Formats: sequence, structure tokens, C-alpha cells
Amino acid sequence: MTELEFAEYRLMMRAGARPTRVPVASYYLVGFVQGVRRGWPTADHEALAGTIREHDPAAGLHRPVTSCEAHGQAAELHRHIELAAASTTCVAWLPDRERISEAAAEMQAAHRGGSTVVAITGHRDDLLVRAFASVILPDLPAFGGWLAEQHRPARRARAA
Repeated sequence: MTELEFAEYRLMMRAGARPTRVPVASYYLVGFVQGVRRGWPTADHEALAGTIREHDPAAGLHRPVTSCEAHGQAAELHRHIELAAASTTCVAWLPDRERISEAAAEMQAAHRGGSTVVAITGHRDDLLVRAFASVILPDLPAFGGWLAEQHRPARRARAA
């Protein structure tokens, strides 16, 4: 399983179905609030998803749904927050302070859920980034390097 759309994941879990292949890791890409406010961040998410697939092709990848009805946005946000909290790694692309604010709920949920929260931002001094991020990286190449380090064979052997 390389990618799960949130709606599919939710339906499987509600039905009590288990995926035929359980991913070793699951990544949640932050962006629900941004998607509702500005349109869905497909370019940012595609770059992040491609980097994750390159380094961890067996991982589950959860991205915000690309549409929801206006009256259902609050309920969808709560469901996305639950998914962020259940992921092993939450990844937030935060190029500006407004996106940091938009990502706060998802990052906080992941942090409280015990996920590794990776913030990709140049705003290391931001209170929300410092409060919720486990790892702060400056750009996409640094994220790729971090993923490569996480998936080195020697590191996996030590973790086991």
C-alpha cells in the first residue's frame, strides 16, 4: 500500500476491515485547513509524497481529502486530526507564518498522539513550530536526507 486517501481509510476503519498489507509506517501530510481556506495544496503534497515514496515505498500515505461539503468541514477537520494523531510521522510544509497557523491543529494532534512531527520551514523561531515539531528541516532536500537517514539498514537494525 503506497497511498491511502483519507476517505478510503475512514471507510475501511469504520467497516472494521484491515488492509491486506499493513504499512510499516504511515505519513500524514498536513494541509486540511489550508485546503479549505486556499484550495488544496496539490503541488506541495505531490513533492512531499514523491520524496516519501522514494525513501519508503511501502509506507501508508495519508493526504487531506480534496473536497468536502461546507456543512461538513468541522467534522472532516476532526477526522483529519484523528488521522494525524494516529500516524507514525506527520509532515508539515510551512513556507510562511500563515501556513504555520493553519497547520497548528493537525501538528498538535500528531504531537499529542506520539507521532514524529516534521516541520519543513525556514521559521525555526516560530512558537508553534517549536512547540509541536520533533524535527525542523529547512527544505525538501533536507527532508529527503532525513528520510534516507531514517531508512538506513543499520538504523533499522538498532531500532529492532
